[in-house]
This record gives sequence, C-alpha cells and structure tokens, in this order.
Amino acid sequence: MNSNIQCQFLGGSDEVGNLAMILEIEDMRFLFDYGMSPGKPPTFPLPPPPVDLTFLTHSHLDHCGMIPWLCSESDHRIITTEPTAVISNLLQKDTVKIAQMDGYSIPFTNADVKEAEHSYVPVEPGKRRELGENYHVHYHSAGHIPGALMFELIGDKRLLFTGDFNTIDTRLVKGTKPVPCDILFMEGTYAGREHENRKQLEREFLEKIEDVINRGGTAIIPAFAVSRSQEILLVLKDTGYNVWFDGMGKKISKIYLKYPKYLRSLEDLKKALKKVNMIHSEQSRKSAMNAEVIVTSSGMMDGGPILSYMNKLKNDKKSAVLLTGYQIPGTNSRLLIEKGKLNFYGVIEKVSCEVKYYDFSAHAGHRELVQFATHCKPEKIVLFHSADRTPLVEALKDTAEVFTPMRGEQFSL
Repeated sequence: MNSNIQCQFLGGSDEVGNLAMILEIEDMRFLFDYGMSPGKPPTFPLPPPPVDLTFLTHSHLDHCGMIPWLCSESDHRIITTEPTAVISNLLQKDTVKIAQMDGYSIPFTNADVKEAEHSYVPVEPGKRRELGENYHVHYHSAGHIPGALMFELIGDKRLLFTGDFNTIDTRLVKGTKPVPCDILFMEGTYAGREHENRKQLEREFLEKIEDVINRGGTAIIPAFAVSRSQEILLVLKDTGYNVWFDGMGKKISKIYLKYPKYLRSLEDLKKALKKVNMIHSEQSRKSAMNAEVIVTSSGMMDGGPILSYMNKLKNDKKSAVLLTGYQIPGTNSRLLIEKGKLNFYGVIEKVSCEVKYYDFSAHAGHRELVQFATHCKPEKIVLFHSADRTPLVEALKDTAEVFTPMRGEQFSL
C-alpha cells in the first residue's frame, strides 16, 4: 500500500453529525458515510468528489442521511449490511416527510430515496471483498446497533474505520472487539465522559418506573425508533408492567426480526415484543393513557406520538418522562432538561411532571475508547465524531501519533 494516504473529512470530524470522510489510496478513492445533522432545518456535509466505492457504517441519519442526494448526483455503489440499507431507506423517507411538514427544504426527494435503494451492495460481518489488485476490505460488527459495521482495509498497511461503536454487550447487540491495525480512524463521541455501569443503570431505571407506578402515574419513555426502543423493551421484558409501544420503533422492530444474525438474542426480542401492547390507532392511543409505561418516538421529542402523550400528561406531577439517550442542543428534549418546558408545535409550555435522564448509550465511553485504541496497537490515530477531542488526545498521546482534522482539511497519513 502506498504510504501516502490522503484523507479529508467533509463533515463530522469536530462535531457529532454530518459524518463523511474521503480516503485516497494510490489510484482509488473511497467515501465513508454521508450523513446529516438532523436539526430543524438540518445541516449537511461538503459535497464529495467522485469516488470508487462508498462504505456506510450504519443507519443513523448522521451517517446515512444524505445518501439519496449522493445517488441523485451520480452512480454509487454503497457497501453496507442489509438491515442498514432497509432502515436507512425508511429513515430517509421519513426525513422528506418531516421536511415537508415543517416547511424547510432538503436537497433530495422521495424519488431520490427510491433510486438510492438500488445502490446498496449488501455485505455481512466476517466477510471480505477485494479492492483492486492489492487491497481487500474486511467487515466487522461494530456493536453499536444491529447491522452496524467497522471497515478494515488491508494491504501493505491495515486501516480501521470504526464508525460509531460500542465494546460492551447490551441487551440488543454484542459489543465489538479491537482489531489490530496501523492506522485507526476512531469516533470520539464520549471523549472525556464515562457511562454508568449498565446493570446499575438498568436497576435505577426500573426502580424509578416502579416509583412512578406506585404513586399512580405513567412512566413515558421517549426513545429513538432505531435500536433504543428495542433495548428499552428488552429491559422491561420480565417486569410484568402494562407497557404500550408507539411510533416508528414498531416498524424497526419488525425489520430486526428478519435479521436474527445481527441480534444478541432473537428469542428475547420476540418475547419482549409479545409482552407489549402495540398502538395502531387513535383509539388505542386513548387506551394507552391508562398504561403504566409508554415507549414511543421520537427520542428527542421533536415530533412523533410523544407530543400527543406529553400534551395530556404535562401537568400530571405523578407521571414522569424518562429520557434514555443523548439530547442534542436545540432539540425539544434538551429544552425539557434545561428549562422544564416543551415546544408543542410552536407553543412553548411548562411541564410539571418529573423528568429524569438515563444514559442508555450505544457508544463506547471514554475508558472503553482508550482501551479499544490501545488494544488495536496503531501507529496513527485519527479522531472524529466529537465536539471535544482533547481528552482523548491527552489519553492517547503516548499510544500513537494522534490527528484531529477539521472539516474540509486535507491531510496525509
């Protein structure tokens, strides 16, 4: 492999979101992910040059959101797993719908989303593909969400692009393992921040739900449709609570059941889904108001059924909102955490019910990031997908040469 490897982040280097990275090796050029930051309105990465292949790590919008635009501009082959392709397509359609409802423009249409369906080339963890005469790519499960991949490029040197990853086992997926490499491209979402022990977190979460139910309230859990909803249902599986499930997470769950090899336990997810009441109509939404627990999208409370439930429960001091993921600045859930208020379609109102946050993250925490990087034994580390990479730079400076490129900056390795 030519020692002169050229890279450029088109987005997602010094921010969480908008991820897109160009990698040039000799006469080949690759694109890793092409996402957006799904705010209102969303923001986008820089446009890419022509590429030979695109590698898509997983189906979160900050990694897959701009794939339809990419495919509308030129022909692309997008290497990813089948569940990632199917769920990306679903989320991209939803992005078009939300943009139309909220009155802002995005640079692709439903026709572009449909066209992009034909560009996906399905692959599986553990398999490999030749890249020209001298290279091949090996696919590894990333442990982030079902279907998420890390990409290992192997030639004279070994390169590993992690995408988002997790090293601990969750209820839904098994954690990933370090991959020995010479150059490590590693996400740093939780640089400088640790996660609580998972078992302890689950115990505290269930204790709070028990507390809310005992005082006569409803525990309402806004959860991301992709992965987080299913994780929460698995945590609730053996509690015996009266749980109702609403939002896009229902569709995502059905998709996951079709791809058992990407789940830690197909049987556990089946059992968890059998034990909940699925909400399919306005009538069942009314019935859900008598539930002990409601799990629904959207996770950041910017849309979806959650606002309908919150409008009815906002003044009920016996009830509680249990947030289960990172809340991006500018989102409705962040407003709830910081000011105890919610934006109900343009009208900001005070919320009187209890609000608690539980860190059910699907990302490696700071300690896991450092351990992963150390065990990969790289010569060079490129950090991305982080608003503040400084804690990781400090922790890894004696492990390897550390790079912290900015958006648009071209650099050599």
